[in-house]
Amino acid sequence: MTTYSNEAVLEALRRAQYRQVPWAKRPGVFEYLRSLGMMDTVRQRTVAPAPGFHAPVDIAVLTERGRAEFARLARDEQGRDWDVRRTTSYVASEPRATAL
Repeated sequence: MTTYSNEAVLEALRRAQYRQVPWAKRPGVFEYLRSLGMMDTVRQRTVAPAPGFHAPVDIAVLTERGRAEFARLARDEQGRDWDVRRTTSYVASEPRATAL
């Protein structure tokens, strides 16, 4: 399995959070994040400006776990040791149990 750095994971999460990334044009790290339950796809609604067929497009979106991990890594990015940690291999944090 391919390993990704903390920086690569953060940038992928950031990209999915702030942009509409077509799943068909996804970078490899997106598939990895999907396998961890941090990313999924949704069908983008299309508004046809012209008559004719407009194929639906699936876009990458962050799951709740992905948003939490994005927030954690973004906080880490502000830390003093980010220069060292950004190039180390990413290790997924354990999902936290939510209290009801």
